[in-house]
Amino acid sequence: MPRLPRNYMKTSFFHVITQGIDKRFIFEKPEDIKYYIKIMYKIKEEHNINIIAYCIMNNHTHMLIETQLIEQLSKYMQRINTKYGKYYNKKYNRVGYVFRDRYKAEGIYSEKHLYNCIKYIYNNPVKAGICNKAEEYPYSNYKIMKTKFKERYSWIANSECNNEEYVFIDVDEKNEMTCSKIIEAYLKENMIDLKSIRLSKDKLKELIVFLKDENKISLRKIAEEIEISRETVRKLYNQ
Repeated sequence: MPRLPRNYMKTSFFHVITQGIDKRFIFEKPEDIKYYIKIMYKIKEEHNINIIAYCIMNNHTHMLIETQLIEQLSKYMQRINTKYGKYYNKKYNRVGYVFRDRYKAEGIYSEKHLYNCIKYIYNNPVKAGICNKAEEYPYSNYKIMKTKFKERYSWIANSECNNEEYVFIDVDEKNEMTCSKIIEAYLKENMIDLKSIRLSKDKLKELIVFLKDENKISLRKIAEEIEISRETVRKLYNQ
Protein backbone atom coordinates (compact mmCIF):
# COMPACT_ATOMS: atom_id res chain seq x y z
CA MET A 1 0.00 0.00 0.00
CA PRO A 2 1.35 3.46 -0.80
CA ARG A 3 2.69 5.06 2.32
CA LEU A 4 5.71 6.96 3.49
CA PRO A 5 8.12 4.64 5.29
CA ARG A 6 7.80 4.56 9.06
CA ASN A 7 11.56 4.48 9.60
CA TYR A 8 12.05 7.77 7.77
CA MET A 9 9.35 9.81 9.47
CA LYS A 10 11.44 11.80 11.95
CA THR A 11 8.68 14.11 13.00
CA SER A 12 6.10 14.21 15.77
CA PHE A 13 3.13 14.99 13.51
CA PHE A 14 1.36 12.61 11.14
CA HIS A 15 -1.66 12.91 8.89
CA VAL A 16 -3.32 9.49 8.91
CA ILE A 17 -6.02 8.23 6.53
CA THR A 18 -8.00 4.99 6.58
CA GLN A 19 -10.49 4.02 3.89
CA GLY A 20 -13.27 1.47 3.54
CA ILE A 21 -12.53 -1.55 1.36
CA ASP A 22 -13.64 -0.96 -2.25
CA LYS A 23 -14.48 2.61 -1.13
CA ARG A 24 -17.58 1.29 0.62
CA PHE A 25 -19.20 2.99 3.57
CA ILE A 26 -17.65 1.91 6.86
CA PHE A 27 -19.99 4.09 8.90
CA GLU A 28 -23.62 3.38 8.09
CA LYS A 29 -25.17 5.32 10.96
CA PRO A 30 -24.19 8.20 13.28
CA GLU A 31 -23.66 5.77 16.16
CA ASP A 32 -21.02 3.96 14.11
CA ILE A 33 -18.99 7.16 13.76
CA LYS A 34 -19.45 7.92 17.44
CA TYR A 35 -18.22 4.43 18.33
CA TYR A 36 -15.09 4.89 16.19
CA ILE A 37 -14.36 8.23 17.83
CA LYS A 38 -14.88 6.65 21.23
CA ILE A 39 -12.24 4.02 20.43
CA MET A 40 -9.85 6.70 19.19
CA TYR A 41 -9.90 8.50 22.51
CA LYS A 42 -10.23 5.47 24.76
CA ILE A 43 -6.89 3.92 23.80
CA LYS A 44 -4.83 6.97 22.83
CA GLU A 45 -3.17 7.33 26.24
CA GLU A 46 -1.98 3.72 26.15
CA HIS A 47 0.01 4.53 23.01
CA ASN A 48 1.13 8.06 23.94
CA ILE A 49 -0.98 9.51 21.14
CA ASN A 50 -2.32 13.06 21.00
CA ILE A 51 -5.21 13.63 18.59
CA ILE A 52 -4.92 17.14 17.22
CA ALA A 53 -7.57 17.08 14.50
CA TYR A 54 -9.94 14.55 13.03
CA CYS A 55 -12.79 14.28 10.56
CA ILE A 56 -14.74 11.06 10.09
CA MET A 57 -16.47 10.64 6.73
CA ASN A 58 -18.76 7.79 5.64
CA ASN A 59 -16.10 5.80 3.81
CA HIS A 60 -12.82 7.14 5.17
CA THR A 61 -11.23 8.90 8.13
CA HIS A 62 -8.69 11.68 8.62
CA MET A 63 -6.62 12.22 11.74
CA LEU A 64 -3.73 14.52 12.57
CA ILE A 65 -1.78 12.75 15.28
CA GLU A 66 1.10 13.88 17.44
CA THR A 67 3.39 11.25 18.96
CA GLN A 68 7.03 11.02 20.01
CA LEU A 69 7.01 7.24 19.62
CA ILE A 70 6.63 6.35 15.96
CA GLU A 71 6.27 2.64 16.57
CA GLN A 72 3.18 3.35 18.66
CA LEU A 73 1.38 4.92 15.72
CA SER A 74 1.12 1.59 13.91
CA LYS A 75 -0.07 -0.24 17.03
CA TYR A 76 -2.61 2.47 17.75
CA MET A 77 -4.15 2.43 14.28
CA GLN A 78 -4.17 -1.37 14.15
CA ARG A 79 -6.05 -1.56 17.45
CA ILE A 80 -8.61 1.05 16.40
CA ASN A 81 -9.37 -0.55 13.05
CA THR A 82 -9.37 -4.12 14.38
CA LYS A 83 -11.75 -3.23 17.20
CA TYR A 84 -14.05 -1.26 14.92
CA GLY A 85 -13.94 -3.96 12.23
CA LYS A 86 -15.20 -6.58 14.71
CA TYR A 87 -17.94 -4.20 15.87
CA TYR A 88 -19.04 -3.44 12.30
CA ASN A 89 -19.10 -7.06 11.14
CA LYS A 90 -21.08 -8.19 14.17
CA LYS A 91 -23.58 -5.34 13.94
CA TYR A 92 -24.24 -5.75 10.23
CA ASN A 93 -23.93 -9.53 10.16
CA ARG A 94 -21.06 -9.67 7.71
CA VAL A 95 -17.57 -11.19 7.43
CA GLY A 96 -14.34 -10.04 5.82
CA TYR A 97 -12.25 -6.92 5.81
CA VAL A 98 -13.81 -3.57 6.61
CA PHE A 99 -10.84 -1.33 5.83
CA ARG A 100 -8.87 -1.05 2.62
CA ASP A 101 -5.37 -2.43 3.33
CA ARG A 102 -3.71 -0.63 6.22
CA TYR A 103 -3.75 3.05 6.96
CA LYS A 104 -1.79 5.71 5.08
CA ALA A 105 0.40 8.17 6.94
CA GLU A 106 2.26 11.30 5.90
CA GLY A 107 4.81 13.05 8.08
CA ILE A 108 4.35 16.78 8.65
CA TYR A 109 7.67 18.63 8.44
CA SER A 110 6.89 22.34 8.72
CA GLU A 111 4.62 24.81 10.49
CA LYS A 112 2.94 25.77 7.23
CA HIS A 113 2.41 22.13 6.31
CA LEU A 114 0.86 21.48 9.72
CA TYR A 115 -1.59 24.35 9.52
CA ASN A 116 -2.65 23.51 5.97
CA CYS A 117 -3.10 19.86 6.94
CA ILE A 118 -5.53 20.89 9.69
CA LYS A 119 -7.42 23.08 7.23
CA TYR A 120 -7.53 20.23 4.70
CA ILE A 121 -8.92 17.75 7.24
CA TYR A 122 -11.72 20.04 8.41
CA ASN A 123 -12.68 21.05 4.86
CA ASN A 124 -13.26 17.44 3.73
CA PRO A 125 -17.06 17.53 4.24
CA VAL A 126 -17.21 20.99 2.66
CA LYS A 127 -15.34 19.72 -0.39
CA ALA A 128 -17.72 16.72 -0.54
CA GLY A 129 -20.73 19.04 -0.53
CA ILE A 130 -22.04 17.75 2.78
CA CYS A 131 -22.01 21.17 4.43
CA ASN A 132 -21.13 24.77 3.60
CA LYS A 133 -18.76 25.42 6.49
CA ALA A 134 -16.39 23.16 8.41
CA GLU A 135 -17.99 24.03 11.74
CA GLU A 136 -21.32 22.64 10.53
CA TYR A 137 -20.04 19.08 10.25
CA PRO A 138 -20.77 17.14 13.47
CA TYR A 139 -18.13 14.41 13.15
CA SER A 140 -14.92 16.39 13.53
CA ASN A 141 -13.33 18.18 16.45
CA TYR A 142 -13.32 21.50 14.61
CA LYS A 143 -15.13 23.44 17.34
CA ILE A 144 -12.87 22.09 20.08
CA MET A 145 -9.76 22.62 18.00
CA LYS A 146 -10.76 26.19 17.20
CA THR A 147 -10.35 27.02 20.88
CA LYS A 148 -7.32 24.87 21.64
CA PHE A 149 -5.54 25.94 18.46
CA LYS A 150 -4.95 29.42 19.80
CA GLU A 151 -3.60 28.10 23.08
CA ARG A 152 -1.24 25.33 22.02
CA TYR A 153 -0.62 25.82 18.32
CA SER A 154 -0.68 29.59 18.05
CA TRP A 155 2.83 29.47 16.61
CA ILE A 156 1.43 28.26 13.28
CA ALA A 157 -1.71 30.38 13.20
CA ASN A 158 -0.73 33.07 10.73
CA SER A 159 -2.22 34.27 7.48
CA GLU A 160 0.78 33.24 5.38
CA CYS A 161 -0.13 29.58 5.87
CA ASN A 162 -3.32 30.07 3.88
CA ASN A 163 -1.45 30.91 0.70
CA GLU A 164 -0.32 27.36 -0.01
CA GLU A 165 -2.75 24.59 -0.88
CA TYR A 166 -2.24 21.37 1.04
CA VAL A 167 -1.69 18.22 -1.02
CA PHE A 168 -1.79 14.75 0.51
CA ILE A 169 -1.16 11.31 -0.97
CA ASP A 170 -4.83 10.99 -1.85
CA VAL A 171 -6.85 7.92 -0.86
CA ASP A 172 -7.53 7.21 -4.54
CA GLU A 173 -3.93 7.38 -5.73
CA LYS A 174 -2.03 4.28 -6.77
CA ASN A 175 1.36 3.15 -5.48
CA GLU A 176 3.31 4.44 -8.41
CA MET A 177 1.84 7.92 -8.22
CA THR A 178 3.39 8.31 -4.76
CA CYS A 179 6.89 7.23 -5.77
CA SER A 180 8.27 10.75 -6.10
CA LYS A 181 6.92 11.69 -2.66
CA ILE A 182 8.52 8.63 -1.07
CA ILE A 183 11.86 9.36 -2.74
CA GLU A 184 11.66 12.99 -1.61
CA ALA A 185 11.11 11.92 2.01
CA TYR A 186 13.91 9.34 1.78
CA LEU A 187 16.40 11.91 0.47
CA LYS A 188 15.41 14.45 3.10
CA GLU A 189 15.74 12.07 6.02
CA ASN A 190 19.09 10.71 4.79
CA MET A 191 20.38 14.19 3.93
CA ILE A 192 21.46 13.13 0.46
CA ASP A 193 20.50 13.94 -3.12
CA LEU A 194 19.80 11.74 -6.12
CA LYS A 195 23.03 12.76 -7.85
CA SER A 196 25.07 11.41 -4.94
CA ILE A 197 23.02 8.22 -4.82
CA ARG A 198 23.54 7.58 -8.54
CA LEU A 199 27.31 7.78 -7.98
CA SER A 200 27.26 5.11 -5.27
CA LYS A 201 26.31 1.56 -6.25
CA ASP A 202 25.57 0.59 -2.64
CA LYS A 203 23.39 3.62 -1.92
CA LEU A 204 21.58 3.19 -5.21
CA LYS A 205 20.84 -0.46 -4.48
CA GLU A 206 19.64 0.45 -0.99
CA LEU A 207 17.16 2.97 -2.40
CA ILE A 208 15.91 0.56 -5.08
CA VAL A 209 15.32 -2.24 -2.58
CA PHE A 210 13.62 0.18 -0.23
CA LEU A 211 11.23 1.40 -2.94
CA LYS A 212 10.52 -2.07 -4.32
CA ASP A 213 10.23 -4.12 -1.13
CA GLU A 214 8.94 -1.61 1.40
CA ASN A 215 6.66 0.45 -0.84
CA LYS A 216 5.77 -1.95 -3.67
CA ILE A 217 6.93 0.40 -6.44
CA SER A 218 7.58 -1.27 -9.80
CA LEU A 219 11.13 -1.40 -11.17
CA ARG A 220 9.89 0.46 -14.24
CA LYS A 221 8.64 3.36 -12.15
CA ILE A 222 11.79 3.38 -10.01
CA ALA A 223 13.96 3.62 -13.13
CA GLU A 224 11.81 6.46 -14.41
CA GLU A 225 11.94 8.45 -11.17
CA ILE A 226 15.66 7.94 -10.50
CA GLU A 227 16.43 8.50 -14.20
CA ILE A 228 18.58 5.44 -14.78
CA SER A 229 18.06 2.47 -17.08
CA ARG A 230 15.55 -0.19 -16.16
CA GLU A 231 18.20 -2.86 -16.73
CA THR A 232 20.51 -1.20 -14.17
CA VAL A 233 17.67 -1.10 -11.67
CA ARG A 234 16.84 -4.75 -12.30
CA LYS A 235 20.45 -5.90 -11.89
CA LEU A 236 20.99 -3.98 -8.68
CA TYR A 237 17.75 -5.22 -7.21
CA ASN A 238 18.53 -8.86 -8.01
CA GLN A 239 22.07 -8.78 -6.65
